Amino acid sequence: MRARLFGALVAGVALASAAVITGTASADPATWSVSPGGAFTGEAGETILTTESGVELFCTSSDASGTAESGTGLSNPLASLPEGGVTFNDCQGPFGLTFEVAHLGTWELNGVSYDGSDVTTGTLDNITAQISGPACEATVTGSVNATYTNSTGTLSVLPEQTLTISTVDPSNDCLGLITQGEAAGFSGGYAISPQLTVTSP
Repeated sequence: MRARLFGALVAGVALASAAVITGTASADPATWSVSPGGAFTGEAGETILTTESGVELFCTSSDASGTAESGTGLSNPLASLPEGGVTFNDCQGPFGLTFEVAHLGTWELNGVSYDGSDVTTGTLDNITAQISGPACEATVTGSVNATYTNSTGTLSVLPEQTLTISTVDPSNDCLGLITQGEAAGFSGGYAISPQLTVTSP
């Protein structure tokens, strides 16, 4: 009986060790290859910020500029967009509300997975954007999900509501259209130039 119990205990320890080793291997961070890297620009048509209550604030176009890493065996972030590197043009909302959007801090592009042929899925992190205009002062913060497609050179920001309306000025509350603490999503597609190629082994 003791022999069987000891054998079962040893087998259990072996399985647990294998599970730990497997878990550690699967948790290893991915490495990335980016070419050509360096300075890049991006141009998008209409971009839309949608709150969880259904309010849409849209801009007719957006421009971006940043710097991408270059080489192989890279770790995140794969690119950065310095403060002011993303601009939004001709922005408005319901009831004739007009506003400007200021890009604050450095936003970072991080890779999460690669489909093996064309598309990298990732996140745009450290987002802080100041919305300001007549009767409107608010801040949006958080991260968004995105994809980058090598064949088209398009960075697509996905509309999932992963951002937060972190502040709203009570005396300039954007006509009551947005509420502090509610979730929001941002969507838009940026044509990147020069076109980058992003892969992961």
